[in-house]
Amino acid sequence: MQVPHKTELARQMLTQGLRQLPPALRALLITVDGKRDAAELRRLGQGLGLGQDGLRALIDQGLVDLPAPPPDPRRLTQERQNAQERARKLVAAKFFALDLVTRMLAGREADLRNRARDVDTESRFMEWVELCCERIEEHADAERAAMFRSRVDGSLKGADRSAA
Repeated sequence: MQVPHKTELARQMLTQGLRQLPPALRALLITVDGKRDAAELRRLGQGLGLGQDGLRALIDQGLVDLPAPPPDPRRLTQERQNAQERARKLVAAKFFALDLVTRMLAGREADLRNRARDVDTESRFMEWVELCCERIEEHADAERAAMFRSRVDGSLKGADRSAA
């Protein structure tokens, strides 16, 4: 239920007695009391001969604020579930990449393991993967680094396909 309320501009206009609005619109503005919902104010506007547009006219002139409707709890739940699923995929990809880089660098990955603890977003993960590729290329060659990136990318895409 949306409950419109007068803006500071509307209060000033009404207290100063300025008659800048047509009488029917002014009467509707006076009835905006923060208690009546938008549907009731629209009905009052119709009764004053303003049709369905009376309340909209007051909003458009900056005399009435109509607060945003409260968020849909089902949508919030879905967003929360999506965020949890993205986090789960990130953790799975991180562990896969850690295992792979450990095998490829065999004892020279301690610094990368420590840095992996700071990976908590997808962008940080991608930065960490890039660092892993650089280290693999230093200790092996560009082909192994490319294979690492390809397999990590594949694990991410595979996780996306399994969720679909």
